[in-house]
Amino acid sequence: MYDFARRPAWIVSHVLVVLGVVALVVLGFWQRARWVERSDVAARIEERATAAPVPLDQVVPPGATAGSLPESAEFTRVSASGTWDATAEVYVRNRSYGGAPGSWVLTPLVQADGTALAVVRGWIPTVDPDPPGPPFPGAEPPTGPVSVAGVLQFAQTQGGFGAADPAEGRLEVLSRVDVARLAEQVPYPLEPAWVLLDAQDPPQTTPLPARVAVEVPSASQNLSYMFQWWLFAAIAAGGYVLVLRRQARSQAAGGATPVDDDAVGGAVGGAVDGAVDGAVGGAVGGAVGGDDPDGGVDGGPDGGVDGGPDGGVDDDTAGAVAPGRGAAGVD
Repeated sequence: MYDFARRPAWIVSHVLVVLGVVALVVLGFWQRARWVERSDVAARIEERATAAPVPLDQVVPPGATAGSLPESAEFTRVSASGTWDATAEVYVRNRSYGGAPGSWVLTPLVQADGTALAVVRGWIPTVDPDPPGPPFPGAEPPTGPVSVAGVLQFAQTQGGFGAADPAEGRLEVLSRVDVARLAEQVPYPLEPAWVLLDAQDPPQTTPLPARVAVEVPSASQNLSYMFQWWLFAAIAAGGYVLVLRRQARSQAAGGATPVDDDAVGGAVGGAVDGAVDGAVGGAVGGAVGGDDPDGGVDGGPDGGVDGGPDGGVDDDTAGAVAPGRGAAGVD
């Protein structure tokens, strides 16, 4: 009944289908690993960002550089004290809050030892063409000594397609929280990391700048893609079994005309090649994006960015918005 399945054209189609199904299953396990990894990262960020603050110098020792800070330092909640230097304040453009466009307010906090800590105090709405300042009217920091607490984050750097800030001159607007670039235009040394403010004493007396929340990466998309890859594998395997059964019944019926071997080989081969091409495209996209939990590119069922079924872009970028609040992430 299944003698036709031993013909050369059918053997080729068997091999192609098996390879395609294996590739889909492997990609499903890859997305499962990404889901586990991102879930662990999210749990660590939430744990660190909600803990009691520790003094800044316990996390960033005097004389530390950006390259010498351990990974465990990022997203640690720290405390510091000093005086706001509103004259050196800058804005970090293209940051949203509750769906509204705007900028972050980045202000140096000058400490007792003469060093300063770059602090994102919050978000202000967009003013065309750029916010006036510094400082932004209605969002001036408290005067005199203050104590602050917030989440420590590493300096943001320019990505492959990110906007570049001018290398010279004094800037009032930056494209990202670039501590090194800010250090070039202030008269005191800056700490190698920055802080996302979540508390200060005395408190801000104006509604602006609005408080920005730490962005916690979501692993839900990876979980969805995992099941999609495995579903496609099951459809491919089950569908091929049905094709074989239909062909066998057709031949067993006697007068029925069997499906042409070349047509079968071409049709099945083309379908499987398409599935494998999509799988390879997704895998290459993930490899190029790397394993960065805050902006990585994951391979999805059609090889799109972050592996979405429609090739959509993962919303894990800096400035992603939690409901009703802004969100801070890595640029």
